[in-house]
Amino acid sequence: MTLAFLLGALASPDAWTQSPVAAPGISRDVTSAELRDYARLPVCTLSADGKRLAVEPCRTAPARVPMPRRPVPLTIQRMPIVKQAPQVAMPATPPSPSLQTLLNPPHAPQFLNGCGPSGCYDANGTLINNIGPGTAVLPSGKVCSRNGNLLQC
Repeated sequence: MTLAFLLGALASPDAWTQSPVAAPGISRDVTSAELRDYARLPVCTLSADGKRLAVEPCRTAPARVPMPRRPVPLTIQRMPIVKQAPQVAMPATPPSPSLQTLLNPPHAPQFLNGCGPSGCYDANGTLINNIGPGTAVLPSGKVCSRNGNLLQC
């Protein structure tokens, strides 16, 4: 494919006759005659009131070589001093449960008998009061879970 492109470019009669030059701001090919005509135009200047061009059409002024540097004083501003935020103390960790309480399994459920609307009796004959559906309270004030005739504290 590259070979076909090169052969087509060599066989084209226009390939060697023109020397297109790309000028800045112009999107099409410019011939040398057009460049000569552009060079003959006067340099663009402003009118006396400064609101329009003095002569139209005109060409842009050539760049001065070397381009003078604009005198700007060197100012280096200091970086602001950043203060570190105060360290916040971490909250104390709550005491962990003792190893003995972790090793003891929960008590086995107690069997209840003689249940009524106000509560049930355990194997020792102690009254355990109902305080809601599935919940009972021991005489010591400990709240337990009740499922049928089984009590788990």
